[in-house]
Amino acid sequence: MHLGEAGVEEPMWVYLGYMRLFDREQRFVEHPIGLCEVTKLTLTTPVPLRSTASQSIVENGILSSQNGPKSLLEIEFDDSVRKEIVDFRPHLPVVFQF
Repeated sequence: MHLGEAGVEEPMWVYLGYMRLFDREQRFVEHPIGLCEVTKLTLTTPVPLRSTASQSIVENGILSSQNGPKSLLEIEFDDSVRKEIVDFRPHLPVVFQF
């Protein structure tokens, strides 16, 4: 496990380098509501992402980020084909789209 270096104002980035695609596929358990894949991650943050870890994640197309007044993580599953949204605010700054 590798922890990316970042200031306290940024998310903590964790990378599991030992986990290969084959390993993930072997451990895959179908989700009870049929979700298969995370297809998009968008982070809204009041503080620009400046760490090397953050820049690498954005540059490699894993995460898109935008500035906004409050932190929010939007997670899209399966290209949002169902057009459903679950908003966990105000308890968590997270929105699921599937």
